Amino acid sequence: MRPSHLFLVLAGLLVQALAWALLPRRGRPTFTLAALSLDLTWILWYAIDGRSLSVSGVWALSPVATWLTFHLMLGPLLGVEAVARLLPLRHWIRAAGLGLILGGYAWGLGEAYGPPVVTEVSLAFPDLPPAFDGYRIVLVGDIHAGPYAGTRTVGRWARAIAKLPADLVVGAGDFVARIPEEAERTGEAFQALHPADGLVGVLGNHDQYSHTDEVASRLRKHGWVLLLDQKRVIERQGQRLVLLGSRHPAEDEEGFRPDWEGKPWPSGFRIGLCHGPEQWHLLREEGARLTLAAHTHGGQVDLSPFYNAAKERSPYVEGLYSEGQDRLFVTRGLGCTTLPFRFRCRPEIVRITLHRDH
Repeated sequence: MRPSHLFLVLAGLLVQALAWALLPRRGRPTFTLAALSLDLTWILWYAIDGRSLSVSGVWALSPVATWLTFHLMLGPLLGVEAVARLLPLRHWIRAAGLGLILGGYAWGLGEAYGPPVVTEVSLAFPDLPPAFDGYRIVLVGDIHAGPYAGTRTVGRWARAIAKLPADLVVGAGDFVARIPEEAERTGEAFQALHPADGLVGVLGNHDQYSHTDEVASRLRKHGWVLLLDQKRVIERQGQRLVLLGSRHPAEDEEGFRPDWEGKPWPSGFRIGLCHGPEQWHLLREEGARLTLAAHTHGGQVDLSPFYNAAKERSPYVEGLYSEGQDRLFVTRGLGCTTLPFRFRCRPEIVRITLHRDH
């Protein structure tokens, strides 16, 4: 069992024990039955390994999400109940606490499924070919088509992108939540987009959980060009942009290096595409002046300055980063993982305009 899953088990059992202790005696049997049902369901899912289940429906929504939702609601409620027992006006305290908890969940749902933010970025490079001065790239990532992002949601995101004139649309991975069939939602929604230089993307860790080739095949059928350690050259007036797309390591293992095809690279201004921003140094080694990434969700639930989960995994959480004259942009993406909530971290569509720095 992974350390993160073990932590969830221990934390969940502690919350359950506290809840059982605070409940009146008559409510304990019902609570125990409900908690055990959730525990056994998650254990069954873990034993079978939900990643290998190429089905939709109830198993497509991991019971981990149910487990986390249950305990994230139960934990704050326990705190409210403990305070209420120590102070007068218990009923008012319970009502106010419940209102705050439900309000927080409503906020999280509203951010996750509200209109995405359009982030406009202008970047200047002295070596950008003049033919690409004013070139516009729309960057999206972490769509996670699946239980949390159905056909209507993905379609709404695609329509928002269609309103942004662009020369190129880049997908920075995690097109699906878990299974290959979910790629059809992204493919069908985005095939209505017709930027001059097409739809170009890389695969993320969720795209590789099972049947990577099938995910790629389904996306390509709908017009996506996927760069799996490969290049794509865009020419204008005899000048070039060279897109370099890196695979994502299966388990973010140290020492990962892309198995590049097509080297030595042709001359031109190089743009790196990757899922995880940790690969920035690998793209810089290949001469990428600009690298585009996703993967972090911006933390998804941002409790900064106290806590942001993305900061535990990467120094590149969201936005623009610089090393010398090289640039990295990390989008916080569109979809959700684990839970269908965002907090202080709205979904994002990024449009980057390139300029030649004279």
